[in-house]
Amino acid sequence: MLSLQTNVSAIISQNNLNTTSNSLGTAMERLSSGYRINRAADDAAGLAESEQMQAQIGGLTQAAQNSQDGISMIQTGEGALDQIQTMMQRMRSLAVQAASDTNGQADRDNINLELQQLGTEIDSISQLSQFNGQSLLNGSLVTSQIAGTQGWDGASTELAASTTALGGGETINNVDVGGSQQNMGYKISTQSTAGNTITLTQVNSSGVTTGMSQTLNLTNIAAGQAEALNFSDFGVKFTLGNAANAAGPVLAGTLVTDLGAGLSVDAGTGASFATLQTGSNQGDVTTVQFMSTRLTGATGNAPMDGLAQALNAFNTTASADNASSLITAVDNALGSISSNRATLGAAQNRLNYTISNLGTASENLQQANSRIMDVDVATESSDMAKEQVLEQAGVSVLAQANQLPQLALKLLS
Repeated sequence: MLSLQTNVSAIISQNNLNTTSNSLGTAMERLSSGYRINRAADDAAGLAESEQMQAQIGGLTQAAQNSQDGISMIQTGEGALDQIQTMMQRMRSLAVQAASDTNGQADRDNINLELQQLGTEIDSISQLSQFNGQSLLNGSLVTSQIAGTQGWDGASTELAASTTALGGGETINNVDVGGSQQNMGYKISTQSTAGNTITLTQVNSSGVTTGMSQTLNLTNIAAGQAEALNFSDFGVKFTLGNAANAAGPVLAGTLVTDLGAGLSVDAGTGASFATLQTGSNQGDVTTVQFMSTRLTGATGNAPMDGLAQALNAFNTTASADNASSLITAVDNALGSISSNRATLGAAQNRLNYTISNLGTASENLQQANSRIMDVDVATESSDMAKEQVLEQAGVSVLAQANQLPQLALKLLS
């Protein structure tokens, strides 16, 4: 129908031209930005998934950096331990020399002068060896944690790390919460009528569950068998012993009875641990232990305390007997440092593998995120070319549609 009031052909042409212009604008936006998704409306689900992936990618990248920093920290501590061991080797040679009666008292007194200087320098290195302002070898790097029982009434009591008797005849030989969150608590319960499972549920300091729990199967634990209950999800581990009556069900019942009030985790005050965030999520940590090599004050490190006592004894009386005792003390200290250096070396190797794994995980996540977010240039280029042709055709058709009402004038002439 030929109409003056309503140009249907022009309206249709306009609608199609608007659709084409919108599609062309989208194609140009994607090509100019490089992203398929530039706003939530482009792909709401894809955007949400991409944001989660980007959070993980960022976390993995920082975790890799943390691991690199951890290696640097380990190298700093291990290098200082190497120097301390070198001085201890000299100490041992001097102690062997002083233990021989080929030396007179004056000789031993002179030997003692060097021994005391070496001890002072060892103590100095222990105090001054730092990484990013944190002392590594004087026992002050305390980010470890201790376990405690808590009835959620504000009272907390330390759970002893050795021979803590339980009601069933067994003992807790060790409670390791070094990988656990600070200021968190855990309730212990069973989940089966037979008592063959034990569950650790995480709660906050108010006793409210965080929704996280882990269950261990105790079916295979026989009476009299020492067992480590490792709740790896939380970094909590019980090492049990002397379990004369503690088969699986009995053990579960005993733990629930004696520790059912809960296990709290507080800031620790004894060991020197560095907790490294080596993953992108909560709890993805690596714990590295640095021993205290101080020779002044009680360090909690028996071999170093023994060396300090032997040095003081020789300084008081530079005798052959005290020199012989010093040999043994130096050997014990050397063994302790060697063990810690081996631990640090193993941790460094572990972190190298961690960095490699983090890189692989980040690479795979970035590839997955790219498939969601990045524009397919070939496809969008084709779409843009198509929409450009359609837009030009639409403009041409609209121009012709706008001329249709003029045809009605010919009917009036």
